[in-house]
Amino acid sequence: MDVGLTSEQLALRDTVRAILRAECPADAARHAVDDPERWLTLWKTVVDLGWTELAAPDTGEFGPVELMVVLEECGAAIAPIPLLSSVGLAAGVLRAASLTDVLADVAAGAVATLAVHSPGQRLPGAPMTLEHGRLRGRAVAVPNVTRAELIVTLANSDEGPVAAVVRSGDGVMIVPGESINPAQPAADLELDTAPVAVAPVGTCEAALAAPLVAVAADLVGVASAALKQSVEHAKTRRQFGVPIGAFQGIKHALADNYVSVERARSLTYAAATQLDDPGVAWTSAALAKAAAADAANACARTNVQVHGALGQTWEHDAHLYVRHAWQHAALLGDSRALYHEVGRRFAGGAK
Repeated sequence: MDVGLTSEQLALRDTVRAILRAECPADAARHAVDDPERWLTLWKTVVDLGWTELAAPDTGEFGPVELMVVLEECGAAIAPIPLLSSVGLAAGVLRAASLTDVLADVAAGAVATLAVHSPGQRLPGAPMTLEHGRLRGRAVAVPNVTRAELIVTLANSDEGPVAAVVRSGDGVMIVPGESINPAQPAADLELDTAPVAVAPVGTCEAALAAPLVAVAADLVGVASAALKQSVEHAKTRRQFGVPIGAFQGIKHALADNYVSVERARSLTYAAATQLDDPGVAWTSAALAKAAAADAANACARTNVQVHGALGQTWEHDAHLYVRHAWQHAALLGDSRALYHEVGRRFAGGAK
């Protein structure tokens, strides 16, 4: 399988990268930590540029791979906007459920999020129940729910698992809490309301394949940017008359990081091309997400270590990558839980 980017996709990547360099400088995420309204200006730019139209990539000239390209670049810029939660997570489930009307709202710029984590569960699923037209339940660690106009969730019903959509308002209670990354706030959610749209999804795994790949793309971007920052510092910082990158402890760690990033990127783009294959979509997506989570955490951690005391200060950007990596590595399942589930299924259900 050829998973290399075409010239058009490379041009898209370069365009997105240039726009983010101009509109989302390195300190944008830092400002968003202290200013809860900082994301609005950048979000308007993103909507005006049509990036939210990637919520329905199969309806135009762009497809799933182009969506991954954009999400990877936004991850690399640690852009403090709800693009991942809207066009990656929520829209992924909406596409699986063929809820085209709601999908059109997201494509037009409505902020959306996905609530699929039940309390105490490491893997996503259906945290809600739908009975007699009423949606009830609790979900934890819902990304950007305080910003969202639309909340997409999975629910168990008498007809099987369904995707359900609610609008913020009556019957939607957000349980505030301290977020590890205020630039991408997460909170718990309790629902007791009538959904505005409902549709069957077949299985939860089928609905969650596209969101898993979307998170993987974001984490690949974080890992790549953190690694780049580490390498630049290792080439310019000198000790004992030589660049610190010449020391084995540093160059071996950076080499390991590079391998982990390329592995995660290859798995992510391969998974994006397999989303239409129900036989392998969830497995390939889960493996990509797990690999990307490990890569992002490793690269963010190494970035702090390479910078030494400087990397542990508030003024340096290293902690911003750590925050983003930690938060999104746990989203839709941490790597250990995903690897365990893939292995369990491969072994035929053995514990």
